[in-house]
Amino acid sequence: MIWLIAAVGLAAVVAIAFIAVAVAVGRLEHETAPSVYRLSEAVDFVADHLPDEVTARVSYEDVAKVLGWHLDWFAVVGLATPYGQELGDPAVAVDDMAVADTDEACDAVVARSVEEGGPDAVDVVCILEAQLAYLREIGAVSAGETAA
Repeated sequence: MIWLIAAVGLAAVVAIAFIAVAVAVGRLEHETAPSVYRLSEAVDFVADHLPDEVTARVSYEDVAKVLGWHLDWFAVVGLATPYGQELGDPAVAVDDMAVADTDEACDAVVARSVEEGGPDAVDVVCILEAQLAYLREIGAVSAGETAA
């Protein structure tokens, strides 16, 4: 008799576990995993994806500076927040999506590079294009979006 109670109890526990897992999977299925930007990984990715002519002129420090300026621009327009908070500002949202103007970002970063004696404009644009590829790679930007 004790074996029957143990078998029924075990079956109930397994059934409850399967139901709990199914509910959790169903809920998480509709959520997007957060994209985590790591500057050191971004620098390595961008440096590896730059044209040879650009890599001959810029260093890893230059790439890190340009990426930092780009992140500063994202923060200024409300598309970046610290500590894993939700991204985007209603002022720049289009159809409930945060959107960045690539031309405006590029202009701002090129201007800062010129102002602070960084890489020339062509190199900055190439770095920002590779940055966009990195953002796509980590899932921060979809293939149809532009946020460089």
